[in-house]
Amino acid sequence: MTSSQLAAPDGSFERLREKGRRFAVRSDYLIMAVPFLDSHGELRRGIMADPLNITNGSEVGPPANHQMYFIGGDPCGLDGQSLINVLGGGETKTLIFDENYSSFYYSHKLMASGQMRDYSGLAEKFEQYYSVISAPAVYTFPEAEQAFLDIDFGADIQSPFNFPDTHSSHAGLNDLNAAISRLTVGIIGVGGTGSYVLDFLVKSPIRALKLFDDDEFVVKNSYRSPGTTQLADFKRKKVDLFVERYSSFRMGVTGQTIRVTSDTPGDIAECDFVFICVDDGESRAKIVDLLTALAKPFIDVGMGLSRVENSLNGRVRSTLVDDETRGTVLANNILPMVRDVDDEYQTNIQIVELNALNAALAVIMFKKKYRYYTDSEPSYNVFLNMDRLKIFRGLQ
Repeated sequence: MTSSQLAAPDGSFERLREKGRRFAVRSDYLIMAVPFLDSHGELRRGIMADPLNITNGSEVGPPANHQMYFIGGDPCGLDGQSLINVLGGGETKTLIFDENYSSFYYSHKLMASGQMRDYSGLAEKFEQYYSVISAPAVYTFPEAEQAFLDIDFGADIQSPFNFPDTHSSHAGLNDLNAAISRLTVGIIGVGGTGSYVLDFLVKSPIRALKLFDDDEFVVKNSYRSPGTTQLADFKRKKVDLFVERYSSFRMGVTGQTIRVTSDTPGDIAECDFVFICVDDGESRAKIVDLLTALAKPFIDVGMGLSRVENSLNGRVRSTLVDDETRGTVLANNILPMVRDVDDEYQTNIQIVELNALNAALAVIMFKKKYRYYTDSEPSYNVFLNMDRLKIFRGLQ
């Protein structure tokens, strides 16, 4: 989303333009060029950055706080001393946009009647920081605000979301998001657990999601999938329903109404990573053969519940298969890939909170693989037993 697509009801954007400031919106930060002096009195160019407080998808509210990121060196005064003593805050390294990391995170409030106060709007906040940082440079180099600030910010980063991801910008997660933002992820089976994998991944900045399932959405699915259900949802193909439902939130969600095998691979080859969320051993075996032939990393999930006296017991499982673990997983027959001989008598019990838990474990393992989460003891097989509520892991 660009600054031209956003509106600041208080007129902040218009006031900044009237001042001739060079600014843009990148990764849901408002960024603005500013001249400054380094410790040697040389003219330099920096960028101020503030995560936008976007209130309803297109309107920008007042700043969330009085602090400001700065990309560049260490702005100094006429005496060559750092302005950190004036601006407050300290050094920090936070990814703001592209490969641009902050160098400082300032903490500076306005003074009014001898008291510090917050900023009333973005224009006031950026103008105050601009005046403090640029004043020594403009005094020494009168041309500092002219052609020197003609900076090409380029096109805004293409976000997969239909709404600005202010969650990531405010929490400083852009560098972690970068690790998964180039991935296309496939989900084979969007039933109980698969629909929750989809729900979690939709909120992640991965490039695209491809869904594969040939079943219809029926009444039992409404009791083990995210969100609510309307009568019109029943008997629709699951893929069509979920693509429509989640396309209102983000771009890049597509699907194919197929049962994935080597004969009907669909767009699996276009996926960088795959989740297998099926409850049939023979179907799983065909999918695993295909993904193994394509050398695709994947996570397989499973759930086994049964009645024990007057309660349910069992476990949920998530297994990572990639170049490092494929040999171990396949050699030890960890994945159930045959039809149970008692299948015709089984009820295939699934409970929505366990579907969600199983999906959460799988998505956490996926993000660990790409270093979004710390992974001090990499595991390839994780299962949680219900009776003891204890997680067991197979370590790599």
